[in-house]
Amino acid sequence: MSDPTLSWDVELPARTARSLAGRPPRATLSVATSERGDEQWSLPVAVGRRLVRVRDGEGTSPSSRAELLHLVGELSRSCGRERVEALVGRRDYSTHELAVRLARDGYRRALVDELVERARSCGLVDDARYASVFIRSKVAAGWGRSKIARELSRRGIEVGEVEGWPEEYFDADEEHARALSLASRRRLTGKNDFERIVRFLCGRGFAYALASEVAREVTDGRN
Repeated sequence: MSDPTLSWDVELPARTARSLAGRPPRATLSVATSERGDEQWSLPVAVGRRLVRVRDGEGTSPSSRAELLHLVGELSRSCGRERVEALVGRRDYSTHELAVRLARDGYRRALVDELVERARSCGLVDDARYASVFIRSKVAAGWGRSKIARELSRRGIEVGEVEGWPEEYFDADEEHARALSLASRRRLTGKNDFERIVRFLCGRGFAYALASEVAREVTDGRN
């Protein structure tokens, strides 16, 4: 049923608008009806641009508030899917990272959950694959276990749930050799060298016991 009192408009953010607290600028949908009065909704910019096309005569304009909300939902789903494909086309994401990114763009929580589940079910995102690649790349970069575990947790993945952790990724002798190689590059000043090396290695994610052992080897070897 059409609503002759329905009026709506979309305002896109200025091209020079900047992110606020890490949140990208949003489009604003303004709606007025006799039943509900004036309403405003914040939308992802991509959805706002699609609505502008409808407003300007591309496609069928909604004739009621319900039709407008349905249109917003469909456009949001379409834009959200395109956004997911664009993001994972540039690099791999964990499901948590992808959800955070979509929420920052302004997509509603229920739709974010739907989009992430769709991406997971069709293999666009895979936490097991992500974790394996992440761990191996960080081991090669000289990270220790605790730092890898901490950074994976920030991405929504607990290492205790990663198959093969830590045995398949770490060898005690290799880990000692990596820590020793990193520590041996540090310049010794003769002042608190042991403590400084321990802090450095712990900062890279090595266990305190291993960091202390290696620090002792390095400082004893240069005295």
